[in-house]
Amino acid sequence: MKAVFSLFLDIIFPCSCVSCGDLVPSYRNYLCGRCQSQLKVAHNSCQICSGLLYNGRCLICSDRKFYPSKNISLFNYCDVSRAAVHSLKFEGIRGVHRVFIPYICERIGDFDRKIDIVASVPMNRDKYIKRGYNQSELLALGVSRKTGIEYAGILKERKNSAQQRSLNYSERFINVIDRYETVNNNKFRNKVILLIDDVFTTGATVNECSRKLILSGASRVFSITVVRSDLKKLENV
Repeated sequence: MKAVFSLFLDIIFPCSCVSCGDLVPSYRNYLCGRCQSQLKVAHNSCQICSGLLYNGRCLICSDRKFYPSKNISLFNYCDVSRAAVHSLKFEGIRGVHRVFIPYICERIGDFDRKIDIVASVPMNRDKYIKRGYNQSELLALGVSRKTGIEYAGILKERKNSAQQRSLNYSERFINVIDRYETVNNNKFRNKVILLIDDVFTTGATVNECSRKLILSGASRVFSITVVRSDLKKLENV
């Protein structure tokens, strides 16, 4: 019955691939098989933060304290991943997030500790109302459902925070200082947390969220980010 209903919806409300524009069935989650196969796995990655290495050196975490024990970024910021993330964040096509859930779940086993709680980078109320959802929360909830690991809302973003995408490299680190705060501390004290976000550029966001969680009692924080953007492309993220 579910398959018949999906077919009916595809006929009445056909879906288009967010990358190439071809018609796709709804179960493809707005990304056709050809485009999904063109997602570029992040390579030449730092073993700690997944940042892109330049002459063997990581420009993200080599000169600063990096609070996640390990971050894994899944894909490079290519044409397909850019289209998928942009449609999810700015065009209201929330179903795209389901494309990435299996990829995230596959990498959880790469961490050396059992994950107790799945969490997401938060979004303040004003931005949430404007967008209608938090894309990082959608990803984290999907991972929770697929793995059975509990999801918990343990972070919140303060009001009137400047958007990271409008800032340069140095400003991003300054902008996130005390931008987030923890909630429900008893929920995660002495627990291992998996923090999920959509884009990793400077690592400032996951780093500050992880710092707050650790200072508030988390045993360890790991993170997975869907897309890694080159530092040279800050203006596009």
